[in-house]
Amino acid sequence: MDETIYSTSPIGKRLESIKRRDSYCLLFQGKKIPLVAKVSIGRDRTNCITIENALVSRWHAELHKIKEDYYIRDLYSSNGTFLNGKKIKPNKYYKVAVDDTIGIANTELKIIL
Repeated sequence: MDETIYSTSPIGKRLESIKRRDSYCLLFQGKKIPLVAKVSIGRDRTNCITIENALVSRWHAELHKIKEDYYIRDLYSSNGTFLNGKKIKPNKYYKVAVDDTIGIANTELKIIL
C-alpha cells in the first residue's frame, strides 16, 4: 500500500508541515468568491463578476494576484472605482488587503479570508 498520502509517511509528514496561507475571497451579494490570478468586474457578461447597473462600465475593474498579494485596477471606467471610499486612478494598481472595501457604483465588494 502506498503511504505517501498518509501523515505517517515521510512525504505526508512533510506536506503537513507546510503552512498553507489562507486564500483571499471577495464578498459579493452575500457570496464568497475565491480570488484567483485575475478577476474581472463589470456590466458585460464576459466578466468574472457581473454587476447589472447602468453606472457600471462594461469592463470596469480587475483584481490581479501579483506574487502573494492582490491589486485592484480601474479600467478607465466612466464612474470610477473606489477603494475604502477613495477614488482610485485609472490603470494604476492599488494593493488590497483583508477588510478592504471596493466600491463600484452603489455596489460594495469586501476582501475577506
